[in-house]
Amino acid sequence: MIIRTLLRRPGAIQSRTAAPARSFSPAIARYIHRRATLANHEQLSKNGIPGLFSPKGFSIAYDQYQQHITDELNATTSGTPFENKDVKDLVIEWSRNPTTAYGFNVASMAYNNHFFFSGISKDPNVQSTPPSELATAINNNFSSFESLREEFLATADAMFGPGFVWLVQTNDTSLRPLRILPTYLAGTPISGAHYRRQSHDLNTHSAESFQQLNNVGTFGQAAKQDNRPKKPLGGIDVVPLLCVSTWEHAWLHDYGVKGKSKYLQAWWNKIDWNTVSSLGQFTKSDQSVQVNKFFT
Repeated sequence: MIIRTLLRRPGAIQSRTAAPARSFSPAIARYIHRRATLANHEQLSKNGIPGLFSPKGFSIAYDQYQQHITDELNATTSGTPFENKDVKDLVIEWSRNPTTAYGFNVASMAYNNHFFFSGISKDPNVQSTPPSELATAINNNFSSFESLREEFLATADAMFGPGFVWLVQTNDTSLRPLRILPTYLAGTPISGAHYRRQSHDLNTHSAESFQQLNNVGTFGQAAKQDNRPKKPLGGIDVVPLLCVSTWEHAWLHDYGVKGKSKYLQAWWNKIDWNTVSSLGQFTKSDQSVQVNKFFT
């Protein structure tokens, strides 16, 4: 039997914090989290992102959706100890607990969607190209810039269903190689969240099916260990640099049912590579060797 608290916005989180059940009135609810704004946001809302989103397309993909998911996050956290926490911290904290699946989903989508739009160049007069240090790392890891483009867009186009495709940099070796990482639905690449790719939607499973996992470390020597930052599955620490959304709300209005490939190609031409470079660590003498492009 499906546990109903997983399907209700406030109840999913309150059940973990022992908060009393209550209903929320829009008139009195506190809205701690606010929709993240983008640089030149007023201009984007008026003009869209030329070459990628029409004004209406931008409104749907960012303004309306980001507001919707922020409202859901507020409804989920209002009146709980989580209402003042940063969205990224919520993604990490809720990622391994099946009883907070709904909270994880909305927090992760708020983070992912904003990250996606933050990596888009908003200047229609500038064609962004990778800075030299980043270009060197791309050539060392993917043979060429064009090879990265082909692999990345092919991965995104092949995704049957919504999600995100990420360019990430691994930090577990001095070489810091680059990887392509797909995540599905509201899955996240954030290391502390254990690469929750959301291959199974926990809202469709019972809490009992995860009970043994929930008790790991509760007793014995493991319970005495410090609460150290956790690495993702496989022990690899990564930093997200770039992502594209394959969710239909991002492209359906401007590109139509058969327009996903055209949307992805348009997005690639609007990447803000300076922002991508600023999120990673690159040097002119980058000596990364070519390796597999995907996490398995």
